[in-house]
Amino acid sequence: MSSLVIDEDLKAKAEICHGDEICRQKILELLKELELPNGLLPLEDVLELGIIRENSYVWVKQKKKKEHCFKKIAKLASYNTEVTAHFEKGKFKKMTGVKCKELLIWVNITEVYVDDSKAKLNFIGPGGMTRTFPISAFQNEEKQKTLDLLKELELPNGLLPLEDLIEVGIIRENGYVWLKQKKKKEHYFKKISKMVSYNTEVTAYCEKGKFKKMTGVKSKELLIWVTLTDMFVDDTNTKITFIGPGGLGRTFPVSAFQNEEK
Repeated sequence: MSSLVIDEDLKAKAEICHGDEICRQKILELLKELELPNGLLPLEDVLELGIIRENSYVWVKQKKKKEHCFKKIAKLASYNTEVTAHFEKGKFKKMTGVKCKELLIWVNITEVYVDDSKAKLNFIGPGGMTRTFPISAFQNEEKQKTLDLLKELELPNGLLPLEDLIEVGIIRENGYVWLKQKKKKEHYFKKISKMVSYNTEVTAYCEKGKFKKMTGVKSKELLIWVTLTDMFVDDTNTKITFIGPGGLGRTFPVSAFQNEEK
């Protein structure tokens, strides 16, 4: 449970989830609900997320402290193993576990809020010290592009769980798409007990409900990594089929690759 002393009745009402993938998805959902930028909490190896809506309190626990550089503003932020805050629309307040580096000094951040223009984000430190930056500096635009593309193609939104995206591009004339991430990612799809590997660059030709001529994606079958070349959703929109070498196909429910949305 969070380090804050919480009334037992409130604890019982907490929404709690465990595991990196589901917790990071819930973080994105909360940021969207609060109309805060989706890259504001770039946590990794998340162990637990808890939300108590009755008093608007949230806590997040991650495996180890994370430092993240927001490149557009050249600012380094530090996120401790536990981050907590009270929240309301467009704001986190009474925060703990977040610091920003100013020159050679780490400064605690106690409040973050969006200004009336919806274009600026204000950070409050000790003694009311305020720094203001454009919201775009904290928006993970490449991640959003990936989600938008999957939605456009009517493919499940958890199909490409890539991290630290560097570039997402599409040539609409021929349907060619590429996605570049900082490092290779292995992801375990729990509902079907399958491990999938995504290389630093994933490419494909796309059309409604389908990726074909794919590169950079492999699925683990027993002890062997098998290259996937095509994937498509069937006419019922409930099954998705993956094609490997020699036309070998495996079919799974679409729901196994869908991150639930509120």
